[in-house]
Amino acid sequence: MVEINKSNSHQIEDLTGMAMTVNGPVNGNELGFTLMHEHMFLEFFRHQIPRYNTPATEIHLWNEKLTLANLHYLREGKAIKDNLILVDEEVAINEVNYFKRHGGNTIVELTNVGMGRDPMALRRVSNATELKIIMGSGWYEKRYYPDNMDQLTVEYMTDEIIRDLTIGVNGTGIRSGIIGEVGINGNPITINEEKSIIASGRASVATGAAISFHHGGTGKERFGVATMLKEEGVDLTRVIYGHSNSYCGDVPFLLELLDLGVYVQFDTLGRVGAPVARKAPIPGPIVAGMHQVATDVLVAEAIPQLIQAGFEDRILLSQDVCKKDCLKSYGGMGYSFLQEKFLPYLVNQGVTQEQINKMMVYNPRRVLTFVSPR
Repeated sequence: MVEINKSNSHQIEDLTGMAMTVNGPVNGNELGFTLMHEHMFLEFFRHQIPRYNTPATEIHLWNEKLTLANLHYLREGKAIKDNLILVDEEVAINEVNYFKRHGGNTIVELTNVGMGRDPMALRRVSNATELKIIMGSGWYEKRYYPDNMDQLTVEYMTDEIIRDLTIGVNGTGIRSGIIGEVGINGNPITINEEKSIIASGRASVATGAAISFHHGGTGKERFGVATMLKEEGVDLTRVIYGHSNSYCGDVPFLLELLDLGVYVQFDTLGRVGAPVARKAPIPGPIVAGMHQVATDVLVAEAIPQLIQAGFEDRILLSQDVCKKDCLKSYGGMGYSFLQEKFLPYLVNQGVTQEQINKMMVYNPRRVLTFVSPR
């Protein structure tokens, strides 16, 4: 195991059995029904610009305000910058209240460094709704890295994550409760991604916090990420591989991942415009208005197979609301799609209420409660 350099500026508190919300630590038993991967405040436009060779008469759409009148352009695959910015607290409160009214208790908000993370706004939403909110830490993908990312050392990055978890973010005193979403998309993994993986692993060992990955690598690269984490002494039962919807057409691959001990998280559920293909995504151009992720039906078909294989304790669900067109007020499914549509459909697929409780209550509680720091 790599020796952890616990900064002398951080007091590592043992939070075993507790979860860290934006209003401080709570007993893990208080978390209840939990969404594991969402966003309320976000600046998400750096990776989506008008496509190369966009007709001149359509470029103006990028700078328009998103309305129901121009929403159809998004469905056609055109880019509107305003869709990728979530900043309105009143809208956030109204939207997450749908989740609360359907029995929701806790939201994991994974906006992190470079994406517009806003601890004070999250606390205000938590206070206004009485929902528990858990904030993320760490680095997303390369387009959201700071300009000096190439110069940052693993030691510095580790120290920054530990500071978020033990002292607070940006001088607010509001602490992160999970490391993520950590963006690993390289194939092969880049040097900066490798630094981010190692720093996340070391911070997890040092604090007892879990790690939530954006993808956790492309395809087989996920196994390389797991190897790197194990070399840092990370317990893989503290690791979440997000956006696993993309692999629902390949259940053997998901089972191979689960054999590592990690959680697989299906977290882009309820997206308008998902494809209808009933097979694993393949490399190639994205058709306008379509995303190379599995349909919700395909996810619902995979979950019973994973449960039958004995992995009901390693499945997590969420929706990844990250754009305006995901919100109910803009024609989307909002934060309550699981409760309103997807979970009832799972019941029709033969999934029991006890198994749903594991995925939505007990599994989140287990991974979100801290373990003893080492």
